[in-house]
Amino acid sequence: MSFLLRLAYQWIMLKTKSVFLWVGCLFLLSFAGAFSATQLHMLTWQGIDRLIGGVSVLYTSQPSVSITLVLFVILLMWSCLYWAISRQSTMYMLEQQNQVMALKTKEAQFNALLDQLSPHFMFNAINNIRAMVLIDNNKARDMLMAFADLMRYQLTDQNAGIVTLEQELEFVEDFVALHQLQLGRRLTFKKDIDPSYLTQSIPKMALQLLVENAIKHAFGKQAVSGELHLSVAALNSKQWHISLTHPGKILSQDEQSTGLGIKNLKARLAMFSAQQITFTLQTADDKVQAKLCFGTKE
Repeated sequence: MSFLLRLAYQWIMLKTKSVFLWVGCLFLLSFAGAFSATQLHMLTWQGIDRLIGGVSVLYTSQPSVSITLVLFVILLMWSCLYWAISRQSTMYMLEQQNQVMALKTKEAQFNALLDQLSPHFMFNAINNIRAMVLIDNNKARDMLMAFADLMRYQLTDQNAGIVTLEQELEFVEDFVALHQLQLGRRLTFKKDIDPSYLTQSIPKMALQLLVENAIKHAFGKQAVSGELHLSVAALNSKQWHISLTHPGKILSQDEQSTGLGIKNLKARLAMFSAQQITFTLQTADDKVQAKLCFGTKE
């Protein structure tokens, strides 16, 4: 009878999630099961009694009503336990599925952000390298290797959302070098890096977005010349920061085209909020400073 009830409950579980309907089904099916089992019990022994005789006491000593009530209580307790365990298992499976979906969604969002390296930059880099071949073969070869390293960094190991600062710096150096082919002496790049932070973890391509945004708005739209200064140092006893300073000003909303670079950066940092990363952008003395502050140094 418990086997038949389990089949019935599994079918009902597919049809409804209503608690009230479930309670009603538990009572009705438990009573129906108890009544059916009692009748089957009585009919079985009656048949045996007709064949061999002398066993009537087994089905007449106790009224069928009392047997039905006892079985009803037992089956109802079993049904409630089965329903509770099934409901908990279903909720656990749904929770696991939601977590998997959330992880897949987050992974898809992150991969989409990684794929947003500007096609305009890549086309310019290829054209500049092609022109450099006619002027300086050795430098053209170096720039081609830098471009290959840059593409390899972006396209390989897409699931690696976290990289070391040293890996990101190597990527940024190639990125700036390829831009210098276009901008020439207008853009100089200076680094002031505390070596003890090279092994620290940062979101992949977060620093690249800072650099890309600076080059695009300062040396592109505002057409300024000067130094792009990158520094990595301790902020206080519990924090360290990456600071990027360049000449120019912060463009207003009307002057910006889309602000996609900063939006992508904030979206990427939001995915790694557990790292306690804060982003600030400020201007002073005709210079713009973008800063990423990280939590306690390990």
